[in-house]
Amino acid sequence: MKAYVGTVDQLGLRWFFPEDVIPRDLLPHFARGWLTRSTTAVWVLVNDEDAEAIRADLSAGDPGHACDLLLNRAIELLPLASVTPDLAR
Repeated sequence: MKAYVGTVDQLGLRWFFPEDVIPRDLLPHFARGWLTRSTTAVWVLVNDEDAEAIRADLSAGDPGHACDLLLNRAIELLPLASVTPDLAR
């Protein structure tokens, strides 16, 4: 099981990275660059097999199905601002 960060909009999951790939102090800046009024940054905990399936859908160009998998298989899903308070500013 591993923590991931990503963004979701009306089309689905837009990006999805392991939390440890992005330095914690750069995470708010990185995520803020992808946010719009219709985009939500998320922190999610998923099993390794599920994360692989989500990444496969993203690689195949299917953000809607990737988002469905994320929502259905997440152990925990939180708005990134609740985990990274600097993002809320």
